[in-house]
Amino acid sequence: MQMKRLRQLNASVTALFTTLVTTLLLALQPVAASATEWLTLEPQPQPVWLELPALVEAVAQSTISAQTSGRIIELPFDVNDLVPQGAVVVRFTDTEQKARLAQAEAALSEAQVRFTEQDKELKRVQQIHQQGLVAKAALDLAQANFNAAKARQQQASAAVSAAREQLEQTVVRAPYSGILQQRLVELGELATPGKPLLIGLSLEHLRLSTQLPQQQLQVARQSSVAELQLTDGSSLNLGAPDLTIAPQGNAQSHSFLLRLKLPVADYSAQQLYPGSWTKLKLQTGSQPLLVIPESAVLWRGEVAMVYVQQAAQPSLQPVRVQKLQKEQYQVLSGLSAGQQIALDAKALLQQVSSAQESQ
Repeated sequence: MQMKRLRQLNASVTALFTTLVTTLLLALQPVAASATEWLTLEPQPQPVWLELPALVEAVAQSTISAQTSGRIIELPFDVNDLVPQGAVVVRFTDTEQKARLAQAEAALSEAQVRFTEQDKELKRVQQIHQQGLVAKAALDLAQANFNAAKARQQQASAAVSAAREQLEQTVVRAPYSGILQQRLVELGELATPGKPLLIGLSLEHLRLSTQLPQQQLQVARQSSVAELQLTDGSSLNLGAPDLTIAPQGNAQSHSFLLRLKLPVADYSAQQLYPGSWTKLKLQTGSQPLLVIPESAVLWRGEVAMVYVQQAAQPSLQPVRVQKLQKEQYQVLSGLSAGQQIALDAKALLQQVSSAQESQ
């Protein structure tokens, strides 16, 4: 009787074990090569970057001064306002300048009348002289009067141009788009030529300033590509860098001042403002690395895992990876060249989960 019960117990254990093994094998069966795309790992050349903390500086930073005299009647912008190029930033009274322009234009009209009169007189004397009716002295006098009238006309024309320029200078316009940093005058103040009015800087003409270690001098000079690491984690490609390296280094830090001029553009969308810090990346070469797409990585907390194709069936394998750029990871350990991994690890995991639920 006891032997019969023992045989029944052994049969039950054997059946349970068989069921567990069958379930496990069925759970792994959805991971089929025909239903999944696989990537064969091969070293790929990846750029090597020299990363340097850099300070954003304004190249175009200037003080606007008055070029004419007048009382200030308009100051449209305040400190920290964004000023577009060509916008009126200061306006003076222009009564005196308009009066000078009117006086100069009147003098020009008179000079033109005198010039026309002397031109006709010269032509008349020339005709009479050709007929031998007047002496050579009369012709010389007419020629001298004509030359004097022409000089007075040119002088009057220059005076009109100067008066018109003085009138235009009663309206001060922004030489470039940028930010108004300081306002040195207020409404109602009297401005004289040379008096500082406003201080501003451009957001389109920027440069980066950083300290370059002495051992990186040669590779920095040979760099062909530069990138800017933005605050949101994205990168801005600057193309071939316009570098300027100071010929004299710092005796204490043994570093050299490096400046990179940014292409002319509006960098306010990238939050690049003078005085802020950013990260400059200079490509110094390339090296072969194992690179996998972001879709091939499954994260379990802080552990990264990938599906690796094995002889029997695929299996999850932990790996150490490092973010290279958008949608790419560098494999630090856990994988080697020649292995195959699933391109879409999440889709493969869903297949496994669906198969397990159906059993």
